[in-house]
Amino acid sequence: MKTLITFLVAFTAMVSFEAMAQHNHHGNAKEALKAGEVHADHSLYHLDSKFLDHRNEEVQLSDFKGQPVIVVLFYGNCTQVCPILIQDTWRLFKLLDETTKAKTKVLAVSFDTENDTPEVLKEYAKYEQLDLPEWHFITGKHTDIKMLATMLGVKYQKTGDGHFAHSNLVTVLDTEGNIAKRVEGLNQPMDEAAAVIEAMLKNL
Repeated sequence: MKTLITFLVAFTAMVSFEAMAQHNHHGNAKEALKAGEVHADHSLYHLDSKFLDHRNEEVQLSDFKGQPVIVVLFYGNCTQVCPILIQDTWRLFKLLDETTKAKTKVLAVSFDTENDTPEVLKEYAKYEQLDLPEWHFITGKHTDIKMLATMLGVKYQKTGDGHFAHSNLVTVLDTEGNIAKRVEGLNQPMDEAAAVIEAMLKNL
């Protein structure tokens, strides 16, 4: 009996430790996957994949040619890191003057293609108060999202608890779809990225 009790205590402690480890792996920004290297002179507009946004409208990256584009990858069931990442993207957008905002698009792309349907993303956009004309919350085929993530240098992988470990990255594309600026990490300053966008439009 004593041996059984000892085993149960040890087993409970082990399960609790594993659950805590999974929780911390997902929630701790220090354990995020480091973003990969990219070719800044390779336009993302060569990717001809078709996606769906939260308005259930079909979009292609090349639809945004001629405009600055801010891209962030996330997933809706993430309750700790991704809301911060989305708010970081909002902070960048908010730094732009009104004229620049109107000419800049934001693509928030989900890599949870199983769960984040256009309907789910629509509710997410409303919840975050970001159902704005310039913002598109996007889903698509797994292979297309993976290709986009690779081109951006965003790494992600599904964990045992159904969540994802992923890079925390906000990317600015220039008017030709080339990567002009990347901001990695959470709660990072966005002034330089905003200046890149402002300068981009002044040079048109």
